[in-house]
Parts: sequence; structure tokens; C-alpha cells
Amino acid sequence: MARAAPRPPPAGARRVQRRRRLRSAGTGPFASPRRSLCGTIAAVLRADVLAALLGGRLEAPPDARLELRNLVSDSQQVSPGGAFIALPGERMDGHAFVADAARRGARLAIVSAGFVAGEEVPPLLIRVADPAAALREACSRHLVELGCTVVGITGSVGKTTAKEMCALALGGRPTSRTPGNLNTWTQIPLHVLGLEPPVERLVVEMAMTARGEIADLAAFTHPQVGALLNIGPAHIGRLGSLEAIADAKAELLDALPERGAAILNADDPRVVGVAARSRAPVRWFGMGGTAPWRVEEVEVEGVWGTRATLVGPDGRAPLRLRGPGRHLLADAAAAAAVAAALGVGIAEVASRLSEFAPATHRGQVFRTPSGATVIDDSYNSSPPSLAAALDALAASLAPVRLAVIGDMLELGDHALEAHREAGRHAARAATRLIAVGANAGVMAGAAIAAGMPDTAVERAPDADAAAVLAVRRAAPGTAVLVKGSRALHLETVVQRLRDDA
Repeated sequence: MARAAPRPPPAGARRVQRRRRLRSAGTGPFASPRRSLCGTIAAVLRADVLAALLGGRLEAPPDARLELRNLVSDSQQVSPGGAFIALPGERMDGHAFVADAARRGARLAIVSAGFVAGEEVPPLLIRVADPAAALREACSRHLVELGCTVVGITGSVGKTTAKEMCALALGGRPTSRTPGNLNTWTQIPLHVLGLEPPVERLVVEMAMTARGEIADLAAFTHPQVGALLNIGPAHIGRLGSLEAIADAKAELLDALPERGAAILNADDPRVVGVAARSRAPVRWFGMGGTAPWRVEEVEVEGVWGTRATLVGPDGRAPLRLRGPGRHLLADAAAAAAVAAALGVGIAEVASRLSEFAPATHRGQVFRTPSGATVIDDSYNSSPPSLAAALDALAASLAPVRLAVIGDMLELGDHALEAHREAGRHAARAATRLIAVGANAGVMAGAAIAAGMPDTAVERAPDADAAAVLAVRRAAPGTAVLVKGSRALHLETVVQRLRDDA
């Protein structure tokens, strides 16, 4: 779990002075640049400059090679010539894996000052007082060196999609974004330290499971623009109430400077309820209504996409999104509001969003060899995201609609009713149900009580069993939705459907 850290300093003289001081400290931890997978320029890290960013002491033999291929916090991800940082974990301390990193070819390890090196250790060491604090500070320092505007994205659902859309919308200037779902205090700095100028805008997805975590992320990323997409029951088992979730998410608004911008969902009452916590001016987005940035004239094209008109204060533009579900349009409206805060007009945003495609296991659509259509939303699940996915399944209008639904985790006392509602919603949206996991009986019973024939409802204890049933039921012309929490590994079902095996 990330530790809470002090809030970032307000805009003003202290921040300007700090930026000038840090810019004068060096040119960044980089040598020759290379192209990264996320479309921005990454570079070969240098151990000596990395040590300066971390505020640590480099131990290196004479004439040692200082270039590093990458920096990771998981020893299993170490590549020859890379670097490993030993961070505290919930169960194990990273210092226990320094030897493993060395065996995998790490050239450098970042360790605490008191670490006692054994026989197996990388040839280079950087010693710091506290590796976790040093990583945060290095991230903060390098962002200042880059001089980029940081956009923070948070919400209970849709963060990754909105992040990708924002990066697309801002793509007319050098823009980076945190890749995949790398959205924690360990993963964000590792991405930032691999960035080489020019990066004018950085879009950062911010996750949290407890109070203080978003404040911590904001303290070392210093967002100038922050988008709060929605507030829902994801992680309610940990935080206890929707009010507590709203309070934790609104830490992003607390961090915004007066000259920044808060991008808020006008359709979510709980988001509206925390808007006053932002010192920055608020820009509202929504699905229709009177929000300045909104979508109108929505036309759903089954599971393959959605057409609408994207509206902003500067005009209207036709929008076509690839991917199932109306809920994607709310993320498009949020992206338009973010882009407007950074000087990008509505027509350019709509044009750039035509390139959007759902991320892996987050609403991808494909046809199986036998002719079934699959909505792969297997990455994770929560009550709002499941409801949106079931609505997308219903919009397919396929004569047979199969919902493969797994447990939703971290719901605490709300789990029983949430899974009952999942079954009821499945009865409205689908014609068949395969319920998976510990709550399969709850979902199945609720679906039958809501009118789905008991012959159309099946239960599976795990992903392997669900895959056997799903392949059997996915006949030509069938639309299949696969969705569940990550711990259930329902991507197994997806792969078996791809193979029709």
C-alpha cells in the first residue's frame, strides 16, 4: 500500500524557484534515445545521473559501464544490463530479491544505505536513505526537468480508457501517458524516469484503494489538470462507504493549483458534491444535459462502435468511437474538456478520437472461428462497469446473448446485493448466463428469479470450467460478454473462445 505523503506545494514563487533549482542540476539520466512502446522517446538510463536524481551515493568499480537498459521494481522483470530498485512490499521487502536481480543480469541495484551486500549483487549499487522516498523524489525532479504539464486521471471506473483518450486528444504536441494500468506509486515513477524530452504533456492514471494514496501520487507528479470521472463502489469493502471513496478521490482536486483545471462529471452527484475542494476552475463534462463538454445525437452501432456529436463551447464535431458501449462517450467528453484546458479544439479532439481502440481485455471485440462475437471485458469488474458491459451486450441485438460473469471483489458488506443485481441485470440484457466463482449461486438465483429460464443458467466454480461451458454455448451468431474481477482470470475463457477449443 502506498504511504501518504505531503500535498504538493501550491503554485507560486516556491514552485518556480524549485523548478529553476532542479533544472540547473543536470540534463536528466539519459544517453542515446530509443523509441518506446508508448509512442514517446525513452532513453538509456545513466547510473551516475540516476544517483543524483535519487539523492543517493553510487558505488561503482573503476571504468564501470554506467548505461542501464531499464529500471524495474520486480526482479522477475530484470533484463540484462537493467536496474532494480528494492522497494518495500506488503509481504516482502525488495532487498530480499537483490541477488535474484543480479542472477538475471542486473547491472545496478538501488538499495537502502544499510543494505549488506552478499556474494550475489549487481556490479553497481546506489545507496539511498529510503528507496521508496528516493523514487518519489526522483520522479518529481525529472518531471521538473522535462517541464511538462501533468494531467491526472482518476475515478472508480474508466480510468484507463479516459487516459488513452486524453493522450490521443492531446497528441498534436509531444505527449506521453502511463502505459497499461501502471497507476500506482511504484509504477508511475518508473515510467517517468524512462522519459526523454520532448514531453510537453504527460497523462497519468491514478489509482487508490485507501485514503491518502491519491494525495501521495499528486505530491510527486504535481498535476496541473485533474479529471474526476465518477465515484462508485469499487473498493468499497476497504473504504466502507461511497462518501469515503468520494473523499479519497477528491484528493486529486485538493492538489490542483489555482491556475490549473478540474475536469468533473456533471452527471455524477457525488462528483458534483466534492467540486468545491478544487482551487482550480472547474470544467464540466457529461452525457448530454447542459455540461459545456458533452455528447449528443448518440447512435449505437451494436458492439462495434458508437456515433455521436461531440459538443464544446467552440463548436460541434461528428464523433465515431470503436468499441462497445455508450459509456465510452462519457470518457470522450472528459477528454474533450481536458484537451480544451490545454488549447485543443473540439474538431481536433473528435478527429483524433477516431483512432481510439479499447485496451487489452477492456472491451475488445472479436469474432471466434465458429462465428460468435465476443466482448472481452475480462480485465476487471465492479457494479457500474458490469452494468455498462451488460448494456453493451444487450445493444448487440444478437438473438442469443451469453453473459459469462465472474465475482466482483472488494465490495465488503455490499457484495451480496451487488451480485444479486448482477443476476437481475443479466436477465434483462442476456438470454443465457454462466455465473463464475464464489457468488455464482447468488447471481444465478437472482437471474432465474428475474425471469431467465433455469435451463439458460449455468454455474462454474472457476475460469477453466466456465471456458468449457462458454465454448459449448458460443454458436454462430451468438454474442458473448466475458467480465469478472482480475483474481478470477477470466481471460482464460477469452482465449479458449478465440481458439474455439
